[in-house]
Amino acid sequence: PESALKVSFLKLKEDLGDAVKDEVLGVIRGIKDGPAAVEQLTCGENFSPARAKGFSVASLAVFKGVAEMEAAESNKELVESRKEKVREYLDGVIVIDFV
Repeated sequence: PESALKVSFLKLKEDLGDAVKDEVLGVIRGIKDGPAAVEQLTCGENFSPARAKGFSVASLAVFKGVAEMEAAESNKELVESRKEKVREYLDGVIVIDFV
């Protein structure tokens, strides 16, 4: 109850291959190991690509509350370094936060 969730959908550029997809998933999984207060992290590859409009990777991060999610996002340097690792592979991103 009262947990804050961040759902992210990533659209990878075409013809990058499985190695790049694995690298992107590795960066996402690394969020759990960082100083952020992520309670639970799940990520993976879309198994129904026909309906996904090209969005092939998704993640769900669960925080105890909004304050913890905002605190995790306040470390701009860390957030930007993670984004920089995958930015060149992305063709689109959708992020949704909710309680």
